[in-house]
Amino acid sequence: MFWTLITVFIAGFAGAGIGFLLRNISRNRLPKGIVPICAGLTMIVATVGLEYGWQRGVQATMAEDLVIISTREQQAWYQPWTLVRPWVRGFIAYSPGETVETADDSGILAVQLRIQERWQPQVIRPALVDCDGARWTDLSASTQFDNQGDPVDATWRETGLEDPIVGAVCGREATGS
Repeated sequence: MFWTLITVFIAGFAGAGIGFLLRNISRNRLPKGIVPICAGLTMIVATVGLEYGWQRGVQATMAEDLVIISTREQQAWYQPWTLVRPWVRGFIAYSPGETVETADDSGILAVQLRIQERWQPQVIRPALVDCDGARWTDLSASTQFDNQGDPVDATWRETGLEDPIVGAVCGREATGS
């Protein structure tokens, strides 16, 4: 958030410079108010650009095979441009290259769900996805497995094939993006 604030202030100074330049080109025929108007407009444009571009920038730092499972969009009355097109405030993703099966032919996959929100550090949440049973559960350091690769005493979320996590990890199309 600090760098966003710095970027917006720099854009404001650049906009004020554009206002001064326009005033000089017009030989002072434009009113003095053009300077703060240009500064304000460039600050708004910079804010909008940062809001709509942050997801692309974050994804560029992640694995190339990243799959977006679902997104959370932002719309607010105080951001009227979001009423036309909402911006992505957060997303959940995973990397198929980091996915492993708990045991051969178990059908249970261990994945790292990456939860990313604007202005927040990324949270990595390990999970187990049972593609045959269309369900998933959290994976912790204390999770024990039997010889077939099934977790012992796991509390499964019986979500079905429509669940975005199960659908994305098990090869069906994600429903949330």
